[in-house]
Amino acid sequence: MEVLDIHKFSTPIVVISKCLGFEPCRYDGKMIFCDIIDKILPFIDVLPVCPECEIGLGVPRAPIRLVNGKTIRLVQTGTEQDITEKMQNFVNDFLDSLPEIDGFILKSKSPSCGFGNTKVFAFSDASKPLHRYGIGFLAKGIMDRFPGLPYIDEMSLMSPQLQEEFFTKLFLMADFRLHHNSIQELMEFHRRNKLLLMAYDLNKLKILGRILADNKQHLFSENVTNYARIIQEMTSETLLRTNIINAFMHAFGYFSKRLEHSKRHYILDSIEAYRLGNLTLKELRQVMIPCIVEFQVDYLMEQTLFHPYPENLYFSAPETGKI
Repeated sequence: MEVLDIHKFSTPIVVISKCLGFEPCRYDGKMIFCDIIDKILPFIDVLPVCPECEIGLGVPRAPIRLVNGKTIRLVQTGTEQDITEKMQNFVNDFLDSLPEIDGFILKSKSPSCGFGNTKVFAFSDASKPLHRYGIGFLAKGIMDRFPGLPYIDEMSLMSPQLQEEFFTKLFLMADFRLHHNSIQELMEFHRRNKLLLMAYDLNKLKILGRILADNKQHLFSENVTNYARIIQEMTSETLLRTNIINAFMHAFGYFSKRLEHSKRHYILDSIEAYRLGNLTLKELRQVMIPCIVEFQVDYLMEQTLFHPYPENLYFSAPETGKI
């Protein structure tokens, strides 16, 4: 029996840049093929978007640039057309119209979609950029409007660590979105995700526990709002090895006394190897899961710490198409 077989994952709703495999809508009429995005499509619902096409720029088209005057402006090269207000209006309308959403995957380095890695120029036809740390207009709107949701670009998805963090938070947010319509659903969500939430922040996990324990003292809507706020606060931080190890050691305590000496030390040595950076989180899970199955620890078998997202997403990040 596989631990992962018993877990049914909620389907995240994800906004993705349309040029990442959906439509040849880049300024040069091309499309970027991203193997990682292709692999996650069966597990998510997608809302593709191309801000530049949405405001009427054709394909192909003269590129647009972030230009730094007194404020950041969006200017099309060659035509010198300032499309700042048109783009900002689209961003506001688009974000206002979104349904409940769980995350975002946007095109890196794009003047409309780049998350902090877009070139900024002194003027639209400058030969060299002032710097390469600009934020695209849609990306900026997302970061301001949805600070508690996961976002990433296709280049960052190539990093195994960033990929792990993004998928973990994405499926956690989708699970929460679909399981907070009653106090019973919220308690069940909390139970299944308890060790994963412990791996984020033990102190905030205790706050979540108190919200649930005292739920009758407040309106349900207040409990959900407070619970959501704390979850977004704790998951906005990077998962730390020390916190992850604490969660694994807590789980280890459920069956450690039932292990023979050699197996017990094998797991402890594996946790130490993870602490030193010699073992990945995926590999540490693979060490722990067989023991959970062997001893049929039902509570641990349902914990998302050991299966935070679908098993088929456990893959090494390949190269994307050249930009």
